[in-house]
Amino acid sequence: MRGNPEFIRNLWTEISFHRAVVMPAVTGMLFLLIWLINGQQTGAATAQAAALMFCAIAFVWGTRVASESVVQEINGRTWDTQRMSAIGPWTMAWGKLFGATVYIWYGALICLGLYWMSYVDVIPADRIVKLIGVYVLCAVIAHATGLLVSMQAIQKRRDFGRVQIAFYQFLGLAAAVPGLYIGLSGIADDGIYRVLLFYDRVYPLIDFMLVALAVFAAWALVGIWRLMRAELQMENGPWVWLGFVLFATGVAAGIRLLPPEVSAGMPAISSKAYHGFSMLLILTYMIALSEPKGPVLFRRLRRYVELSDWAGLVNAVPRIVPTLLLLALATVGLLRLSDARVQVLEWPVNFHLATVATFLLVLRDVGFIYLLNIARHSPRNDMTAFVYITLAWTVVPVTLSAMGLEPLTALFWPKWDSGAALTIGAPLAQVVVVYVLFWRVWLHKVASRR
Repeated sequence: MRGNPEFIRNLWTEISFHRAVVMPAVTGMLFLLIWLINGQQTGAATAQAAALMFCAIAFVWGTRVASESVVQEINGRTWDTQRMSAIGPWTMAWGKLFGATVYIWYGALICLGLYWMSYVDVIPADRIVKLIGVYVLCAVIAHATGLLVSMQAIQKRRDFGRVQIAFYQFLGLAAAVPGLYIGLSGIADDGIYRVLLFYDRVYPLIDFMLVALAVFAAWALVGIWRLMRAELQMENGPWVWLGFVLFATGVAAGIRLLPPEVSAGMPAISSKAYHGFSMLLILTYMIALSEPKGPVLFRRLRRYVELSDWAGLVNAVPRIVPTLLLLALATVGLLRLSDARVQVLEWPVNFHLATVATFLLVLRDVGFIYLLNIARHSPRNDMTAFVYITLAWTVVPVTLSAMGLEPLTALFWPKWDSGAALTIGAPLAQVVVVYVLFWRVWLHKVASRR
């Protein structure tokens, strides 16, 4: 760490003598108060108090600090100076992630020390270590996700306010809370390990979560490194993103998520494939809404084609393109692995038609996102598209169904058992309309300008 100038700069900036004294004093006083209330005994009550202090410091405060670490540099007009320095992207990535939050970790580790002290005579040491590992890894994921999404937003805009920072903080917390909840539930109150079924093999839940959290934290750090490369004007190919997509899809496919009464209606292999397919859908929307897009990007792609620079074209092509190709392959694979018709609970489902309709609706939504971005210039385009898509999948079809217009809901979500004409025809017509509009805007905004 001594060789990382970004980390050293943050270390000297964030930890002054006054702050170094205040943190243990405040946390110690709060812990002492709980200790006195608990009859001057350590145990579950003091351990929970230490855990709550850790969550307040590491998750709430720390995610906020990580999310605004680069944004503050941009608002303070110092980011361009750092970009022109000799610091490499990897050094800058982890220097920012752990340097900006170094004071947070100072307080968080004090809380974890108090947590250990409270539980050391109650539960075995190896289980305490595993619980602490869950807390630490989830905090790293929260910080890394907050920084990651803020840097992704930097690619599209250069002015930020408190609302944007709060949104990035929320996304960081949303990425960490499920892992924290599942990881801590890996040990029951009586100390018995809970288990998880992964690719039909049984693993202790907390052990599995520790490995999974560590790997996803590493992926988040890799994502920050890639965005740092983009900020330093270095080219990034699509291969790292595709590797993450395949990894996340494979992990989701191996975990049993559906209730037994639902998954019983599908063959075991198609149930696993559906889990992976669902993760791939989530990642498709994630990359479609997050990556930069607009007329400038498409003019750049056209220029690569005119120069026959195929390597540059592959590096610059939006990540949504290979992701949609993977989704199309996954759709075909899911159709081959599943029965045409299944019974889910008491409802018959035409699984093949519903799967194809789902792919078409995703294709429609992606086209709509890009149509909105090249039709007008606004930093709020993706948020606007997200709101419209959310309404199209929730409020609108529910309202139509409540009004007795059930056939019209085929325009907004896959029908389960309504025949091919309605189930496939409705989303296919929307895909045609969206991409025809996209082509017309392309001709006006991109192809006509050189």
